[in-house]
This record gives sequence, structure tokens and C-alpha cells, in this order.
Amino acid sequence: MAVAARRGPGPRGAAVWEAVMLLLCSGAPTGRPYNVDTESALLYAGPRDTLFGYSVVLHSHGAKRWLVVGAPTANWLSNTSVVKPGAIYRCKIGKNPARTCEQLQLGSPFGDPCGKTCLEERDNQWLGVTLSRQPGENGSIVTCGHRWKNIFYIRTESKLPTGVCYGMPSDLRTELSKRIAPCYQGSIGAYRARTE
Repeated sequence: MAVAARRGPGPRGAAVWEAVMLLLCSGAPTGRPYNVDTESALLYAGPRDTLFGYSVVLHSHGAKRWLVVGAPTANWLSNTSVVKPGAIYRCKIGKNPARTCEQLQLGSPFGDPCGKTCLEERDNQWLGVTLSRQPGENGSIVTCGHRWKNIFYIRTESKLPTGVCYGMPSDLRTELSKRIAPCYQGSIGAYRARTE
């Protein structure tokens, strides 16, 4: 019995193996991707060294269509003193033969008040690392920068990297954008009082 096992598969096993090889080599149809359109792709390019395209969302408002693109290490056009805060771009789809994109400014370029015990640090905040769109017609868009920091307590050598998000209305009017800082606590004293 040990001798038969060493000889390999019997006649039945060999027949199955030959049938499988015949099917593979006879030109049986192979799988092809069906959801990637390589013939009519639209290519948009952003500034170099910005991670342009790290996050992407297709968006529409009425008859307007955009590709909204995150670039987490981009510099702002409106305030060059902030170091690589990240940016969001909107790229019009249709009637845009040069395939240009426009940088959107979320919040004030010179900073927004963020609370009684808050001083923001926006350098390297990676705004645009995430993009999300509400489902349905005319949904709003949310983008976040997870490396935004509260440096109010820097005197005690503490930085609080809580992150920040912005909600934009469906028409992408950035002056109506709202900052969302869900992890910010109004003051450490109030936090300690709740936990004791």
C-alpha cells in the first residue's frame, strides 16, 4: 500500500487533473474588471507634494457636478504662514477642458476662536485626509484633519491633538462651512468636576 501511495495519483486523479488543465488552456473566458472605465477616464492633477487625491468624493448640487478632492499636505493660498495645513479642492466635471481645480478655504484663513481654553495649531493638521458625503440629493460634505491640536496648555507642555472637521453645504459655499470639534472640552476644570 505504501508503494502505491508513492507512485502518485491513480488513473482517476490523473484524468481529473488533465480535464482541469484542458479547460484552463482551451481559452475559457477569463475575468475582466467591469467597474473601472479606462477608456474615458478623467484625470485631474493638483499641486505637487500635497497628496492630492488622498481622498475623493463625487458630488452634485442641482445640475452641477464636481469631484471633491482632499490634499492633506497642501498649503493654503490665502495664508502662507500656516505650514501644510491641508486643503480641499473642487474640480468641475463637464465644461472644464483644462481639468482645473479650485482650492476651497474652510474657516477663516487667520484662525477661528475655538473656546475659552483653546488655542489652535493648524500646522500639519492634514485637513482633507477624510471626505464624506451625505447620501441623497444635495447632500452636504464633511472633511476632517485628524492632526489639529489645541495648544492652550502648552505652558504645561501639553498639546491636545483632538482633530477638527468642517461641514460644507451642498452648494460648496465655504463661507457657510461650520467647524466641528467633537472632542474639545470647554475647560479641564469642568472635565475634572464631571469625572470625580
